[in-house]
Amino acid sequence: MNLFSERGSSGSGRRLRGIGTGSCRTLGMASPWLALALLSAGCTSPPRTACNPDPAPETLGSICGFANPEDVEVVPSAGLLLVSQMRRGDAGGSIAAIALDVPVQQRTAPRILWPGADRTRRGSGADTGADPSCAAPPDRFSPHGITSAATGDAGFVRIAAVGHGEREAVELFDLAGAGDAATLTWRGCVPLPEDTAGNDVALGADGEIVVSNYMPAMTGVSGFYYTLASGMGKNTGDIMTWRRDRGWQHVAGTVAPAPNGIVLSKDGAALLYAETGSGLVRREARSGVDARDQFVMIGGNPDNLSFGADGRILAVTHTDGAAFLLCAFGRHPCRTGWSLFEIDPGNLTATQLLHHDGSVVGAVASAAQAGDRFYFGAVFDDRIGVWQHRRTDNPAR
Repeated sequence: MNLFSERGSSGSGRRLRGIGTGSCRTLGMASPWLALALLSAGCTSPPRTACNPDPAPETLGSICGFANPEDVEVVPSAGLLLVSQMRRGDAGGSIAAIALDVPVQQRTAPRILWPGADRTRRGSGADTGADPSCAAPPDRFSPHGITSAATGDAGFVRIAAVGHGEREAVELFDLAGAGDAATLTWRGCVPLPEDTAGNDVALGADGEIVVSNYMPAMTGVSGFYYTLASGMGKNTGDIMTWRRDRGWQHVAGTVAPAPNGIVLSKDGAALLYAETGSGLVRREARSGVDARDQFVMIGGNPDNLSFGADGRILAVTHTDGAAFLLCAFGRHPCRTGWSLFEIDPGNLTATQLLHHDGSVVGAVASAAQAGDRFYFGAVFDDRIGVWQHRRTDNPAR
């Protein structure tokens, strides 16, 4: 599946791929070069309507006040939704939060957790697993994928974010407290190897860090080249792991066209990752055995992965390839279609839960679930999505 192809279907709850719409989409699909020409000629979308943070059930709403909210992560123990704000272009990004234990009608604008007034403070002092050479937090921070994990230290949750800006690194934080009283403190980092660019991150129970090495570069001419190449099926990266006693290692059998979202199975025996350039979500055994035949096709250009409330995997895929590329080059507001799939991590069956044309929230890259509400990060937007969905099945697990 390349960045300029689409597949069509209709309906929710079907194992099919969706198709979206967007301004300039038909002409943009004809050629990426024509699409860029249209952009320079002023191809834009009309302004969006006001945000609706409390939509009716089964209706997509939105929460305003964000800057390129690429990834979302629910931290149940802290009653928070964390949001990585990439702030593309100026590396003035941040990690923001919404308190989930406050009634929707009483919630205020998202609160910036980091950077704060004192960005130099270190964390809990426990073994952080960071690279000892990383002595100070970044002055310029553009967070991408974000994840959380329990630490065993009372009062702390471990947070990791792939950071761009002045350095390519996994930035590590301590999350303390809950709700509007929560704080986030930088506690170290792990710089990525040369000629790699991270996208998403997962944390193992033993302190291992797992990162999707998306491509050698994601910006400038090189980034444009690798984006096009991955869309045509060219391998651009792989999955890497970090332990302080051995450094970075590449995971055998994971070379892929734009590896993106990544999660570790609950027992740590397998990793699952999305291939943006192929439309696949793959499962790789941690035993070292190449398991490339274990995959599910969801189509489009899959982005981030996360675990839903019942242990199934939430996967978001972009369905308007060329129009999405236009947004990357500045067409805003970005109204590109996307679909939400739910994947059984055991048998790798995928079910489409939702498809949206991007008119309310476009370029959705991630999903996170809190109760019966789903939240959606949108890499080129100024808002996140919210959708209340009550399941009708009750799978035995």
